[in-house]
Amino acid sequence: MKKSTGTATAEQIENWKKEVKAKYGDTAEVFAYEVDDKVAYLRSVDRDLYSLGAAKVSTSPAKFNEIVINGIWLGGCEELRKDDQYYFGLIDFVEELMGKKKGSLKTL
Repeated sequence: MKKSTGTATAEQIENWKKEVKAKYGDTAEVFAYEVDDKVAYLRSVDRDLYSLGAAKVSTSPAKFNEIVINGIWLGGCEELRKDDQYYFGLIDFVEELMGKKKGSLKTL
């Protein structure tokens, strides 16, 4: 099995998990995003980063995703955030990385 470009060691991944939980709380997670032979490591989006990205939406809606991706990036193959074809695929997951818990809405 060929190793993906950007693959982190198990030790590095465990360190990221500890750092992310310590800084962002117990619900924060570390994710691996893989495409072709490339991998990147990202953390879940927190409210502060979301707010930072949202503040830029009025000047450039595309900046939101760029700010979020750069803010949650832990490591991996830089091509995934630099090459447009990979970047556009990655931004499809930004909402999922927010870790939303959706409930139901009822008329009373």
